[in-house]
Amino acid sequence: MSESLPTRVRQGYGFGAVAIAIANTSMMFFLLKYLVDVARLPAATAGLVLFVGKGWDAFADPLAGWLSDRTQSRMGARRPWVLFGSVPFAATFIATFWGFDLHGTQAAVGYAVLLLLFNAAYSAVVIPYGALTASLTHDLPAEEGDPSPGYKERTRLNGARMAWSMVGGIVSGVAMPILFNHYSWRVAGLVLGLCIAPPLWIAVAATRGRDRNGSTGEGPGMWSVLRNPEYRRVVAQFCASWTVVATLSSIVPFYVEHHLHRKDLLDALFAAIQISALVCIPGIVWLAGRWDKPRAYALAMASWSAVLLGLALIPEGNAGAAIAVACLVGPGVAAAHVLPWAMLPDVVEHDQARTGVDRSGQFYGMMTFMEKVVLAATLWGVGGVLGASGYLEGAAQQPESARLAVLALIGPLPGLVLAGAAVNAWLWPRATAT
Repeated sequence: MSESLPTRVRQGYGFGAVAIAIANTSMMFFLLKYLVDVARLPAATAGLVLFVGKGWDAFADPLAGWLSDRTQSRMGARRPWVLFGSVPFAATFIATFWGFDLHGTQAAVGYAVLLLLFNAAYSAVVIPYGALTASLTHDLPAEEGDPSPGYKERTRLNGARMAWSMVGGIVSGVAMPILFNHYSWRVAGLVLGLCIAPPLWIAVAATRGRDRNGSTGEGPGMWSVLRNPEYRRVVAQFCASWTVVATLSSIVPFYVEHHLHRKDLLDALFAAIQISALVCIPGIVWLAGRWDKPRAYALAMASWSAVLLGLALIPEGNAGAAIAVACLVGPGVAAAHVLPWAMLPDVVEHDQARTGVDRSGQFYGMMTFMEKVVLAATLWGVGGVLGASGYLEGAAQQPESARLAVLALIGPLPGLVLAGAAVNAWLWPRATAT
């Protein structure tokens, strides 16, 4: 095999991330606001629904990874899951935003069930899709200066994947508000839901013949990957940055409406964040190759922390300044998307060398589980903070305490999390590179 993957494989595989980003962006940016302002659930209840809807993933995500590790088929271990799971993934996304005519406790239970079904389909697709990274780069030879085979190619592969993810995020972030403002939430969910399956089909086609079959032995248990100290380090860094991603994703619509007082600028602010991150991905890939992945991550997290404090300090109503500052979050958001996922296959390779067992599905399953826990807990926390601040569901005018809570959630609190993550990554920089 050549020293790097063919462009058609790298970009074809990465294109599948468009589908995942459409779903993720819609859920992170708009679902909490949909549940509060459209379904009219109290903010704290809406946050709890999001948390409960993901609760069973403590079992589902590791199970999906474990099963994909043991899948034997002519298509390989991962690709069948991506192909056949794509339709229920899209269908449950559409159903979530389609809604139903229920109120109060019945509505809360109904949305929790919908989210449970969506997350099950998500696990069946996204975990095997992510685990394909390790399969695609497993047999690549080491380049000069690399600590392991395929070390730099994994960063390039995940750079392509996350660049396409940003594209999907931009499509979702821009199209969703246009569709629900001009038509309805149902139309928005339907249109974006129909865009989910095709990119996954393209990724399956592009990786044809490159997916290995799973193992046939019993192997270690589903949770055994947590005994790996390098893996725990990568998970901790990933969780720190995704706590911030989840917080910002859910709070930006509230920030735009109740601090900037320019609800119409949600698309512009979102586009500024996503486009700046997309532009910065090549720089993050280059920096990770010149230094190492953890130190590149540390530098990006530190810069992101400073930018968030700047957003919180922008005077009320100054939308132009907010958009200008939002353009500076690119390096941090790009690093949060690319680098933890680029470090993970390094851990998988080292683990396989030590144990003789390919557990990439279990590693990716646990990582995706942690992503969902972070997302659910963060949205629950954001909903709780808004509820405690006196936020009024569906009201155009909010008390000053609610506006201050929004500022705390967009600046100082996530900034502290990022600062801690940066220090951790800088002091112990080579957890996966030696």
